[in-house]
Amino acid sequence: MGELAEPVSGAEDRSNSAEPEVTKPPPRKRRRIVISCTECHRRKQKCDRKLPCTNCQSRNKESSCRYETGTPIAKADPKTVSSSSSNEPTEPPENKSVPTADFGYSTADFGYSANAGSTLGFLRKIENAAGAPLAGMPTELPSEESYDMRERYKSLIRQLPARTYVEKLVDIYFHDVNWQYFGIDEPLTKGLMDKWYSLPFNVLSNSGPLALDPMLRALPALLFQMVSCALLYLPQDSEKTFECLKYTSNMTFDDLSVEYSEAGMGILNVLGKRQMSIITVLAGWCRASLLKFNGMVTEAWHQIGTSIRDAQGIGLHRDQMDPQPSADDSGEETIEKMWRAQHRRMVWLILMGWDLHTGAVLGRPTSIDHHFISRSFPIDALIPKNATRIPLVPRTDDDPPTPLTRMIWSWQIMKTLRDIQDLEKEGPFPKDFSKVEKIHTEILDIKARTPPPFRSENPDTRFDKLPECWWVPYARAQLPQLHAFNILALHRPYVFTRTASRNAALKASLEMLESQRQQFAALNTAQHRTYSLFFGTFDAVVMVASIYILFPKEHLELLDQARQHFQWAVDRFEKMAVRNHLARSALGVLQAIWIRFKKAVGHGFLTCHCSEAARAETEAATRWLESQSEAHASSASSHPASHDTPATSVPSCSTQPTPQTDLTTPIGSGGTGPTPPTATSDNGGILSPEWTLPTDFDFGTIMPMYPMGDIAYNDLTGVLGAAVWRHIICSPSRSLGRRRVARTSK
Repeated sequence: MGELAEPVSGAEDRSNSAEPEVTKPPPRKRRRIVISCTECHRRKQKCDRKLPCTNCQSRNKESSCRYETGTPIAKADPKTVSSSSSNEPTEPPENKSVPTADFGYSTADFGYSANAGSTLGFLRKIENAAGAPLAGMPTELPSEESYDMRERYKSLIRQLPARTYVEKLVDIYFHDVNWQYFGIDEPLTKGLMDKWYSLPFNVLSNSGPLALDPMLRALPALLFQMVSCALLYLPQDSEKTFECLKYTSNMTFDDLSVEYSEAGMGILNVLGKRQMSIITVLAGWCRASLLKFNGMVTEAWHQIGTSIRDAQGIGLHRDQMDPQPSADDSGEETIEKMWRAQHRRMVWLILMGWDLHTGAVLGRPTSIDHHFISRSFPIDALIPKNATRIPLVPRTDDDPPTPLTRMIWSWQIMKTLRDIQDLEKEGPFPKDFSKVEKIHTEILDIKARTPPPFRSENPDTRFDKLPECWWVPYARAQLPQLHAFNILALHRPYVFTRTASRNAALKASLEMLESQRQQFAALNTAQHRTYSLFFGTFDAVVMVASIYILFPKEHLELLDQARQHFQWAVDRFEKMAVRNHLARSALGVLQAIWIRFKKAVGHGFLTCHCSEAARAETEAATRWLESQSEAHASSASSHPASHDTPATSVPSCSTQPTPQTDLTTPIGSGGTGPTPPTATSDNGGILSPEWTLPTDFDFGTIMPMYPMGDIAYNDLTGVLGAAVWRHIICSPSRSLGRRRVARTSK
């Protein structure tokens, strides 16, 4: 045995032996270290060691890309691999000065999109064909910047409140705010919160944010924005619970909300625009909603545009970028991909709706060209608590409505604004007014198809008592405002040139004010910041005042109703002024308009007796489609309520009955523009025996009036006679805020 043992023990001295394989252990006994991510290792695919790797990105499995051996490196050195098989202990990562300097970075994309048709897509194909990453490709972040990013990220997330307060405020957000838009998925957010609060401290202190999943690293930014919004909706009985979050004696929750929101934006700025996720988009959108609550509407419009570009950067606007189930996926993986695609479609639908509606309200351009977007809509499905086990099941009429049901129907209402914006390009004198009448009829048809639980007349109230449907009565008061606003936006450019449009815009404004009154009566004080409470009232009041100040002889039969709603609007703004910055700022404007309103129509506001000419002119404005009222009535009757129960209305803020506005019949086609006055004029023009214009007046010089700010500035200062038209022609369009400041300075 000693003779046999000698050559074995001396094998290490013969390094140049002809048979070295005899002196090494068999390869099968060597323990190999798995350097691929868990997904590539399970699928037995080559992994490029990125985070997330290219294979996981192509399968939309970025959140599942994990490494058992720690933070990945771009390419392993053969010497390092060979040394890893030895029994010598390796240096612990804690001893390195900057442990994540070379880790966690994917190669730079040079700003190209990740779709296959871009130059970056061709580079990826070259890499896949070669089986290895291209040499010399720079990383997205230089190693010398990683330490600074890590420290800035840590300093920002330290501003988050303790977990107990975050969870309470997030619950307030989901209960009081999220139902209005349903943009943030509650199970997904709370699942990410559990992962965030289970992270080891050394991951953030040593590796930094780039070692985290893209959704997880952006989660604090979203939490900051959600907490900020929740602080504005705090119930009065819970304010004492969060007093300890203030760090000065005179600090308000508004101040704290602004600081949290700025910290969230700081996190997004630190992370940059590389490796964004849907959480990044939601954080920006939630920031826009906070700006709207605080009255910073212009900033909110800009933030919406930024969120839309971020969404386009991760492919939310493309169906082909949605997670696609494959044959190798398990049942749970397939269901999870279906719900992830559903969530992506929901977020994109919200961004489209906000972009379109905000542009129409503010008179600003949209960020999305809606004519070139062909995106699949989300399915109106029941919302489960665990989206990994229950597939998408479409909701039926016997199932309770969900916030997703309301969101989808809101888009069906708002998408008409696309055609309205196209009409505005033609100015106040379009070539064919039949387009206006066609869109008006379409709006009424959509209103007739309102789902039974959301109808204002004879609604289906079976689900109102369910705990998960507590919000349905509030939505029932909001949706009619969208219909009325569409009619107002449709006829707004023509109110100064067409009697039929004035008639429709006036009735739509009164309907908006009635819906606003009902909605306001049902809300508590904490919800007075709601964005629609201001613009729905202010737009309608300014339109009503504009019509009566410039055309005091028309629509006298609706004057008492207009006066009553004007007074109610001022009362609402006075109550909202404590929490709503926009309402507080606009009170002075409403009071100035009220003075001119009374001066134009009379101080007494006695019962008005319409003259024969005014009555005939009003009747001519609605004569064209009054003959079709039976057809629209039959269309509405084809959608009966599921239960023959009496309609439940929101509590009224006044015991005085309110006259109802009739918008069930479309506007007449009489009057396609101004015509010379005649004794028997029945064409719906702007001229009447009691209203004359200068003989040399040029109608082509009238510019279209779209935003309410233009109407408030240019048109409410008019007086009868030629001076009013010269004033309209010569006055530049200015913002409402600038007009208010000028008046205050005087």
